Amino acid sequence: MKFLQLKCPPPIVMLISGALSLILSQRGLEFMQQQIADITNLIWPLVFFIAGIAVAILGVKEFVAQQTTVNPLDPNRTTSLVISGVYQLTRNPMYLGMLIVLLGLGDLLDRFLGFSGALFFFVYITAFQIKPEEAVMLEKFGEPFTQYCQSVRRWL
Repeated sequence: MKFLQLKCPPPIVMLISGALSLILSQRGLEFMQQQIADITNLIWPLVFFIAGIAVAILGVKEFVAQQTTVNPLDPNRTTSLVISGVYQLTRNPMYLGMLIVLLGLGDLLDRFLGFSGALFFFVYITAFQIKPEEAVMLEKFGEPFTQYCQSVRRWL
């Protein structure tokens, strides 16, 4: 399945994962309108949405500050190993942020299968995005990247 590595932009994978959650949860428009109409149903999903977006933005901010590429499809263009800011807590804050948003969607859907998209995203991104990126980073940065991986977890 090497042909899937670094091929689909993670935001697209996130959208597909969200659609998977909607389809498998079998929640229709009427249910979503009821959820949105009662503000108490939105509290935790909004917490997840806001937290996820914030974590992802912090990741982008560090890349911009280090003047390295945020293009996930070509990790060879990376110019520096970013280990500051939110990268001291997780090696993949942009992907973690997307996962947190999908968890918020699962909560909003209020069904166990509503979390299926988050699970799909986690598995797909780990296998076909993160691990190939890590191979490139190891080749580019060697021992400093190895030490970083030993001190900071892939997700959390």
